[in-house]
Amino acid sequence: MLKRTSWLGLVMVLGLLSWLNCQPVQAANTGAGFTVQMVKNSRQRAATTGYFDLKVAPGQTGQVQMRIVNLTKQALHLQVHANTGYTTGNGIEAYDKATLGSLSTAPYQLKSIFKVPASITVPAASAKVITVPYQLPTKAFNGVLEGAFYFLNKATGEAQTTNQKGFQLHNRYALALGVVLRESDTSQVKPALKLTGVTTGSDQQAQFSPAVGAKLVNSRPQLLTHLKIDGRIYDQNGQLKFKTVRQNLGMAPNSNFTYLINTGNKRLAAGQYKLRLVATAKHQRWVFTRTFKVTKAQADKVNQQVPRDWHWLWWLLLALAILLIILLLWLVYRYGQRKGREQAQ
Repeated sequence: MLKRTSWLGLVMVLGLLSWLNCQPVQAANTGAGFTVQMVKNSRQRAATTGYFDLKVAPGQTGQVQMRIVNLTKQALHLQVHANTGYTTGNGIEAYDKATLGSLSTAPYQLKSIFKVPASITVPAASAKVITVPYQLPTKAFNGVLEGAFYFLNKATGEAQTTNQKGFQLHNRYALALGVVLRESDTSQVKPALKLTGVTTGSDQQAQFSPAVGAKLVNSRPQLLTHLKIDGRIYDQNGQLKFKTVRQNLGMAPNSNFTYLINTGNKRLAAGQYKLRLVATAKHQRWVFTRTFKVTKAQADKVNQQVPRDWHWLWWLLLALAILLIILLLWLVYRYGQRKGREQAQ
């Protein structure tokens, strides 16, 4: 049998954003095996440390430097990317994708601004400083351009056997060093959340429970942090069917994700429904309502992984058994009556 292999990217974030309270992580030899440190930059905003937060201007050129420390006794071969941030399906920001497609509507992607080397080699038990030049677009932008320098170790960790026959996982380790570009210290752009559609799907975090998905978009070039979402689904009679409440979510600038409101592993029935979603972040609040229809085909698709409820069958069998016992007792009683009459004659 051919061995199937899946790459499990283990992302360890270095000093991303102050609101995450992240500090530079010193990776152990058994983990990533290296660290990445920011070299002080003359355009760094004094209010931030631990990640790049640069005050820039349209058309401006410059460079940033990073120090990579190899903690292992072997040469380290790293892939390097300048990735724009996006929002995952779990409602957190990530930096592991070089091409975002519809995941981002940022006016400029970081990979078009920073000219990173495709790969670097750091000798065993040593450090190396890399210089990355950049050039800003000539057209001004509002808000922030935000993402990270993403360093991926090409080497793989030990294989981990899974419970699927012939299937193994290999760990690949990565570190990310955050970067924010802004052209104004005073111009504040507020995030703007929008509901653009409703879908059906499965919630992996809830054991692949059927779910209703609310497609949310942060349409502004600003981070959306400390986000709490309360999503509720009602039937056509106004009866609450199920809800999902989550806190401490976040969205990258100009990004989107689908917030899943799961059924709690109950089957989703076809019919008319109403979504009510309340999202709050600091001093902002959004309320969305939307009526929608779940077709039988949609319900059948998302219900495939839900075990069928056979309790009704057991109750039916129990009822039939009780009826059978009653019938047998009645027959025994009638038989006894008949025998009694025959003996009396």
